[in-house]
Amino acid sequence: MQKENELTVGQWCGQWFTANRHKWNGNTEGGYRNLIYSHIIPSIGSVALSDLTKQQTITDFYDSLRSQGLGARSVWCVYLLLRRCLDKAAQDQLIPYNPVRLCQEPKAEEYKTAPLRLGQLQRYLNAAEQLGVLPIIYTGLSSGLRQCELITLSWADFHVRYKYILRGQRLLTLNEKGAYLLTRMPETNSPYVFCNPKTEAPYKLHEFYYLHKKILKQARLPWVAFRDLQRQCMEVGI
Repeated sequence: MQKENELTVGQWCGQWFTANRHKWNGNTEGGYRNLIYSHIIPSIGSVALSDLTKQQTITDFYDSLRSQGLGARSVWCVYLLLRRCLDKAAQDQLIPYNPVRLCQEPKAEEYKTAPLRLGQLQRYLNAAEQLGVLPIIYTGLSSGLRQCELITLSWADFHVRYKYILRGQRLLTLNEKGAYLLTRMPETNSPYVFCNPKTEAPYKLHEFYYLHKKILKQARLPWVAFRDLQRQCMEVGI
């Protein structure tokens, strides 16, 4: 409950967002806006900052997000953003410490999702092609690369002639289509294979997450975690 003349969580998060939004690209700003105004403010926006120092309030907040059907990855993203907001509040001495750092971090793993039917999988790939991102998506689904490896894949890791990717000690093979898509990539001065066209820099994990969601929306498909989709593609072949 808000106390007289004291900032609430919602007011502070709104101020923090407004003060920092110029630092982010469009995707990041939109993602943060959604997390704050769709999840944080509706749930705990009226709570006074001083009351949020009760760890149980934070834990109950995560539980309420899960009960509303929010996936584990999304809850984890809310956690990261709230932690950043409250780090600044503690730095400005609005609260004595950041309570988020005292609570157990939510796990980022998504709950296991139902696999797509083969027709749905093709719709997903078609949507990725329509959005101009089929090479990164197809490479991720067919190679077995972890997402953090995929978004930082460099041309030095990629050997098209022999159809393999070497990341550290991991040797991953490419199928014919995967190798073909990579050879058709436009030439750039970047050492990275896949760059976000809006930033001309490698995708960040949260940007890739929202890209995957955008493809699902374009294809009118239900939510499925990218790694679950990747496992399915590795099993059935694409």
